[in-house]
Amino acid sequence: MSKKYNKDLQSKLEQFLIKENISQAKAAGMIGVSSAAISQWRRSTYEKGNINELESKLEEFFRAQSAKEEIEEKGLPFVPADAYVPTTISEDVYNLIRYCQLERGMVVAHGDAGIGKTKAAEKFARENPSSTIYIQATPSSGTLNSILRLLARALKVPESRSKLDLMLDIRKKLDNTNKVIIIDEAQHLKLAALEEIRTLSDPNTITGQSGTGIVLIGNSEVYSRMTGKQEARFAQLFSRIRMNRYYSTDKVQESDIIQLFPALRSKQETRFLLGISKSKWGIRGAVNVYNNAVNNEDISCAGLEVMAQQMGIGVI
Repeated sequence: MSKKYNKDLQSKLEQFLIKENISQAKAAGMIGVSSAAISQWRRSTYEKGNINELESKLEEFFRAQSAKEEIEEKGLPFVPADAYVPTTISEDVYNLIRYCQLERGMVVAHGDAGIGKTKAAEKFARENPSSTIYIQATPSSGTLNSILRLLARALKVPESRSKLDLMLDIRKKLDNTNKVIIIDEAQHLKLAALEEIRTLSDPNTITGQSGTGIVLIGNSEVYSRMTGKQEARFAQLFSRIRMNRYYSTDKVQESDIIQLFPALRSKQETRFLLGISKSKWGIRGAVNVYNNAVNNEDISCAGLEVMAQQMGIGVI
């Protein structure tokens, strides 16, 4: 006896593929099933598989999609259309990266978390994909070996080499290019990794070629170590810094809040979110409070205050 297929669910998947303009393979990955299984199910030839189990996964996926669309629709009149908003801080970081690309050398953008440094770096990488290498360091990827392999991967250099060979191949790939390397969360880099990366920004004394622009983004730990008690260990690194920019929550301006949250109805609401942005919570904290208030359908000052209190976020 032939198996029964949910025709409505099959039609729903076809519409989803067209609407999202994605491949069957990509959709299968999102749903959590194999592309082969989806292909057979779409043609009603999935005879050897468990149809009920596959259709259950599809139904679960579409329930989640519906919930996501509902939230997005609810927030549409309130949340800015673009993920990137040109605040005074994010624009300054963006311009700093451009300066580094043009002037080469090493620059450091450091300071408080959640105020737009990463957003600026991501925007620069999106808009300049062929000339930008963007790496986000982690505690486990901050070693010399890990960073070299990440750079090699980004430059399409074979990774299974010694550190010396990797570095030579990376340098060769970077020569005569206008690439800029952005390393976010740079506080995770170990000293050996920092020292090796620093050399990429040095000009070639033999050929006269300029070095590569290196942008380090993160909290102020690395820069503090360079200028603090361990300055001797960082002397070579410190001397290569072309520009150092410190960004704090204190620098967030009222105009930034107005751009970030254009649907705010009064000065009172703007001042409340500005207060959160200037606190240790930063712009990220204000955005989280605002988005939750949107979902709660109350972005009045009272609604924002209640939501902040529930989230344990306040002005300190």
